[in-house]
Amino acid sequence: VMLVGSLYFSLSQLHELELLWLALLAIPLSLILGDLVSGLVHWTADTYFSEETPIIGQSLVKPFRLHHLYPRDICTHNLVTTVGNVCILAVPVLAVCISLLWFYEDSSWLAFLILCIALMSLATVLTNQIHKWAHQEAPSRFVRLLQRSRLVLGPAHHQIHHTKPFNMHYCITNGWLNPLLNKINFFRGLEAMLSRLGIEVATARERDESSTRVN
Repeated sequence: VMLVGSLYFSLSQLHELELLWLALLAIPLSLILGDLVSGLVHWTADTYFSEETPIIGQSLVKPFRLHHLYPRDICTHNLVTTVGNVCILAVPVLAVCISLLWFYEDSSWLAFLILCIALMSLATVLTNQIHKWAHQEAPSRFVRLLQRSRLVLGPAHHQIHHTKPFNMHYCITNGWLNPLLNKINFFRGLEAMLSRLGIEVATARERDESSTRVN
């Protein structure tokens, strides 16, 4: 409901302001942003905190780390289990978006921004389902078409993340940003910066290395 409301009101405002063409820019931009968000969340869950961390330990950290031990277990999850947690997080974000659109009706930049956020939220919510498809042995023909066209994450591309040393290709919406982020050592740079602030990585990487026997 929040997603439909955000899309409707933002598109309506752009239409009234004769700027509906900005939706064509919002779509690829939102897919890129969604891919970045998926990478940051994935990297965080792999690298920091523990399964005992309050709130995010059981809902975020544990699923990602178990996934490294049992990659195909995600294929047994139903739709609610697969995307439910992300849906819960998206609701307050989209509620704020609708509220802003309600109070600022004539702002073209705000309408465009919220359209991007709404589409990014949609991409982020769908990410775990896309991730699940990348691990399925026989996804549908339509899904294989999406994977071959690189609109969603493909199995060969994602397999790099599940290959030693398990420290690249964190983005799992479509993977578009992975080559760039790998080349500039984006996540290693973040780790170095956080290390200077006294925040050290968890033991996720060592545990993942021991999981090669399972994979």
